[in-house]
Amino acid sequence: MRHGPEGTIGASGRFFDRATASERAPARAGARLLLAAITVTLVLGGITLAAAQPTDQERLQQAVDYLLAAQLPSGLFVYDFDFVADRSVEPDNIVRQAGVAYFLAEYYRHAPDSRVRHAIEATLGRLGELSLPIGKSRWQSALEQTGLLSVPIGRYKLRAALERFGLLYRPSGDGKVISLDGKYALALTGAVAVALLAEMQYYQATIDNRFGSLRSAWLEGLLSLRIPRRGFRISPGFIDDTPFFDGEGWLALAYYHGVFPLDKKITSVLEDLEAYLMTRYANDVTTGFYQWGTMAAALRLEQTSDSRFLSFIRAQARTLLDAPRRDEWRGDSSCAHMEGLAVAARVLRAHPDVDRLLLEKVVARLNEEMEKNRALQIPPNGGRMVFGDGVQLISPRLRDFAGAFLVGRFRAYTRVDETAHCVSAMTKLAQPDRSIRAPRP
Repeated sequence: MRHGPEGTIGASGRFFDRATASERAPARAGARLLLAAITVTLVLGGITLAAAQPTDQERLQQAVDYLLAAQLPSGLFVYDFDFVADRSVEPDNIVRQAGVAYFLAEYYRHAPDSRVRHAIEATLGRLGELSLPIGKSRWQSALEQTGLLSVPIGRYKLRAALERFGLLYRPSGDGKVISLDGKYALALTGAVAVALLAEMQYYQATIDNRFGSLRSAWLEGLLSLRIPRRGFRISPGFIDDTPFFDGEGWLALAYYHGVFPLDKKITSVLEDLEAYLMTRYANDVTTGFYQWGTMAAALRLEQTSDSRFLSFIRAQARTLLDAPRRDEWRGDSSCAHMEGLAVAARVLRAHPDVDRLLLEKVVARLNEEMEKNRALQIPPNGGRMVFGDGVQLISPRLRDFAGAFLVGRFRAYTRVDETAHCVSAMTKLAQPDRSIRAPRP
């Protein structure tokens, strides 16, 4: 998602964030401009007449319309497009694909639309087809409870030994994980977490239980990948965790508890998980955890009225606002972080005597960042984007992606999760004071 969770698994078994490669894109752009088959131009200088700007509601509708148009017959979505290369350039990512269904389901609760419902159903159906069974043996459970997966040294050899003896996972059982290639190593945990979120939001909005068996299986799959007294493994084939999946897993379990509060097993898991996560990420907002953790904490605050969650949301918001902005000149999309700040603003408004100054700062940052993000949306009926300051992007293919969001002002590239995050941020901002807890079916 910038989520995006996101990265690749190298031959050594380490998990690599793709952001490093993405950040090199501007440096490669100059060479690619000479070779491109299409016309993509950054024009410096000149004066452009300002066009009437669409409202946020119109922008939101255009973005949703794009996502619907980008859905493939398989139920998944056109993943990315580089306007210089005139093609997709990144390998697909199952977490981001599942995330689109989650964000569309969130939007559907805000604005019911039969087209969106059908799109969610198609994606959930496809995710079900891509699901693999998973479970764990008694020996695996016993070893995990000893804290073996948290040992800081010799982890490569430990993973290899567990794999050799069949103690990483069992390819059978009541749980399910989701994989694009049918292999467990790339059945990324974030995919099952956000697929579970998508199904629960769909269920709440429609009272349609057709995916109920998948919901139960995905829940068991997510729980099977929990590291005792820590967060979540990257996938069944690995023993390390990652902040993206820690945050997504927490939100999925918190949401499940809100829908099915009588499941005492989840209550116990949440208490143990939160004790770790709110300590581990107390001052960490740069790893992909932030927006997911804030949304989860806000849900838990509503469910429990426990002030710990309010304190966590405030501390995370302060840390984010105080953190140095990395390469702000790039003008990269910040919609993912804005999801978290939008929820933080909603929580702070609901507790007006807690920290008025912080609320003012949060709202100011939201306004500033969303102004930048709006300029990244590809306008309809044109082959040109004008960013101001004499910067333009020209390509006939822009018409095919009207409503989508570029990943940055100087990057002629769009990816489906960036648009989905902006849909989520705008959806949240369109209903700032609504409780994030959905009514139970």
